Amino acid sequence: MLTDEQIMLKVSEGDIGLLSTLFDRYNIKIFNYFLRCTYNKSLSQDLTQIVFEKLIKYRESYKQDYTFQAWLYRVAGNIKNDHYRKEKSYKSRNHIYFDQTEQVYDPNNTIEKKESIKLLHAALKKLPADQREVIWMTKFEKMKYADVAKILELSESAIKVKVHRAIKRLRTEYIQLEKS
Repeated sequence: MLTDEQIMLKVSEGDIGLLSTLFDRYNIKIFNYFLRCTYNKSLSQDLTQIVFEKLIKYRESYKQDYTFQAWLYRVAGNIKNDHYRKEKSYKSRNHIYFDQTEQVYDPNNTIEKKESIKLLHAALKKLPADQREVIWMTKFEKMKYADVAKILELSESAIKVKVHRAIKRLRTEYIQLEKS
């Protein structure tokens, strides 16, 4: 089984058919990344499509300086920023949208657990976009701090500080919501 990096190197050499493997591995993750940033399902689908179009268009620029995942999220972040720059609608980043229609049945998912998840998502919505982004990458996507640092063009220690502050603020927001 080829690694993501090996597949992308083959894609960059012209074997575009292998991109479908990367698409299968990452399209849902990238869609969820955009959804958590924009809270807009339709926009997230469009931006996800653009990411994979860019991978094809700029496939020859891929270098193994980054892990493939870090490089992919860097492309996604640039596309998100370009979108907001073009639209000049930074306010739309905070448009509230959360689609819970695709929940998986889990007998262990008690009412209390469901309520906690709702509170967590509501608390996440209250965070600034940059804090939501670092929490999403490090906690939900389980990306390494070094990769997140490369994606956001910051030092690894700056990412650690951002994550610490974001979690502290998330905890505060969660507790406030829990009390109300």
